[in-house]
Amino acid sequence: PDRLHVPLALRSVRCGWHVLLEKPVVTCERDYLALMEASAAAGVHVGVCLEMRFHPYFRRIKEIYDSGILGQVLGIDHTEHIGPDRMAHTFVRGLWSKSEDSGPIFLSKCCHDADFILWLTGLEPVEVRSSGALTKFVFDPDAPAFCVDCNRTGCPYSAVSLYRDRREWIDGFDVPDGSSLSEVIDAELRGGRYGRCVWHCDNNVNDMQDVDVVLSGRDAHSGNVAFPLSMHLDGTSLLEGRTTVIRGSAATLTADGGIIKVEGNGPVLTEDFTSLAGEPLHAGADRALVEDFFAAISAGGVPSASLESAYQAHRICWLAG
Repeated sequence: PDRLHVPLALRSVRCGWHVLLEKPVVTCERDYLALMEASAAAGVHVGVCLEMRFHPYFRRIKEIYDSGILGQVLGIDHTEHIGPDRMAHTFVRGLWSKSEDSGPIFLSKCCHDADFILWLTGLEPVEVRSSGALTKFVFDPDAPAFCVDCNRTGCPYSAVSLYRDRREWIDGFDVPDGSSLSEVIDAELRGGRYGRCVWHCDNNVNDMQDVDVVLSGRDAHSGNVAFPLSMHLDGTSLLEGRTTVIRGSAATLTADGGIIKVEGNGPVLTEDFTSLAGEPLHAGADRALVEDFFAAISAGGVPSASLESAYQAHRICWLAG
């Protein structure tokens, strides 16, 4: 869980070690600032696993943004559909289902989305407003406690379908010596946390959240700018993936499902990145991030995805709650 990042990271930097840390870094601002202070005092760097900065698809969006062909940017709308499998496994049944244990869902799931937007624009947040609720995955006393006892067919949240039939999201299941994976899955389905019906869990994190941010700063093409960013987290839909819409005075960029489209007064620009969807390690972004981290440390520099550069994105999420 995210709350365990800080104790381990603090011990590491105080030993004089550079650290590459999973996102979100911490669950509260106080701990983030403590880690920044400790790493500075030790003369070491903390990198953050913000792989969206290194993904070919998102890097291409930034190239188009930086080119100026959109004109003056008037606003950005960014939506993340979590998808039924991830939502059920992680945020309803799993270790990120209760805010007191792991932090709010917007921090857990969207801190790298917020980072992507700030990295994309080079701007900073000056105002954050948020509204969210748990709307779909609420306790139903009439639901069976475990999916194996349910007569419903075709449920998109079925633990039986996810773990036993499709054999997905099972990498974290511990298989003791003398047991088989099938035996572990069957035992989990009969009485484990991951066998529970999604309407018979103790989850409390939001499954819907809208966060409105005012971004401000200096743009290379338009000078001093300020415009709205609307971020949407949707854990209730059967859709999965991200959609980004950037509205400019000259053109609008829409990035959805691996397709980037720019529409304005001129010819429509369309680029297809869907072939990257099945490539391992986030289409090479994970490797690029690690290589950037080690190259910077070896050269005595600062990693691109540094603790300092990720601060404002985390701050958006803390304010959003």
